[in-house]
Amino acid sequence: MVGAILFVESAIESITFVAGPTVDRARDIRWVLIGGYFVQGILAVVIGATLVLGLLTIPVLFVLVGAITLALDFTWTAGNAVVPRIVAREDLFRARGVADAVGGGNAIAGFAAGAGLLLVFGPAGAMFLFALLQVMAILAILPVSVPSDRTVTTRALADFKEGWRELRREPGKPLLQLAVFAGFQGFFVTAPPLLLTLLSELKFADPIRSYGILFTSLSVGSVTGGLLLGRWNPRKELTIVMCGGTAATAVLLLAATLAAPLLGPSIALWFLVGLANVAFWSAFLAYLQARVPSDRFGRVLTNLYFIRGVPTAIGATVLSLLATFWGPTNLALLVALSWVIIAAAGPALLPVLKGLEF
Repeated sequence: MVGAILFVESAIESITFVAGPTVDRARDIRWVLIGGYFVQGILAVVIGATLVLGLLTIPVLFVLVGAITLALDFTWTAGNAVVPRIVAREDLFRARGVADAVGGGNAIAGFAAGAGLLLVFGPAGAMFLFALLQVMAILAILPVSVPSDRTVTTRALADFKEGWRELRREPGKPLLQLAVFAGFQGFFVTAPPLLLTLLSELKFADPIRSYGILFTSLSVGSVTGGLLLGRWNPRKELTIVMCGGTAATAVLLLAATLAAPLLGPSIALWFLVGLANVAFWSAFLAYLQARVPSDRFGRVLTNLYFIRGVPTAIGATVLSLLATFWGPTNLALLVALSWVIIAAAGPALLPVLKGLEF
C-alpha cells in the first residue's frame, strides 16, 4: 500500500509540466498560489468528510490524493518561480535553506499535530487540519504581490512547446544532461520514506512510536542540511554537492537500515540521511533559479521535473515490489550501490556536471 500511494503521488507530480505555462503566463503568481491552496483545502475537507461518513474507499482515496497532488503541482511550481524574482543570485542557497527549514519545521509540527488529532478525532481530524493550513496559507500570501514583467502574446500551446525547446537550445544541451542525471538519481528517491516505514513495521517492537521518532529525526536532519548549505553557499561547488550528497545519502541509508532495531544509532543515522539527502535537490533548484530567465522558469522547471518524475514514479513501484520479496536490508544495499555508481559515473559521462556553478 505504501508503494502504491508513493506511485500515485510520484506519477501525478511527474506531470507537473501542465503547470509550467500557467505560472509563466500569470500576471501575478500570487493568484496561482491562492487557487492551488484553495483546491487542496477543499479536497482535504472531502477526504475528511468521506472518512467521517464511512464512504472513503481505496479507489476514492487514490483519486483524491491524485487531485490534491495535481493542485500541489501548481503551488509547488509557483512557489519556486517566486524565489528568483525576489532573491539575488548570490543568496539563492540561503533562501533555499530558509525554505527547507520552514518546510521541515512544518513537517515535524504537522506530524505531531496529526498524531494528536488521530488519537482524539481519528484520521479525519488530520485532513481538517490540512484544510485549515491551506486557509492560513492563502491569508499569508494575499499581501504578497509578484507581478510578471512579461507581456503574453502567444497562445498557451505555443508557450508549452517553447518550454520544451528551451531544454535543447544551448550547445551541448546542458539542461538535458542535468535532467538525465536527475532522472537516474530520482529513480531511487522514494527509498528513504519506504525503508523508514518498512523498518518501523518489521524491526522495531513499537512501530508507531519508532516511526514517529525516526521520521522526526529525518526531518530535523533535512532542516539542518538546508541551513548548512545556505551557510556554505556552494555556488561554485555544485558538482560536489549533487554527486557527493547522493553518494553520502547512499552510504548513510544502508547504515541506518543495518542499525535497526537499535533506536539510538537509528535516530543518529536517520538524522544524517536527512542531512545528506537535501543536498542534491537544493543544489538542483538553486542552479535552475539562478540560470533560467524568470519569464520561462516555470516551464523549464516542470519539464525537467517530468524527466525526473517519471523514473521516480516507476522507481516507487519497483522498489516497493523488491522490498516485498527481498526485505529492507537487501533493498537498502541495492539502492546504496546504485546511488554510488550514479554519483561516480555522472561527471564522467555528462560533461555539464564537471563544472556546474553559478
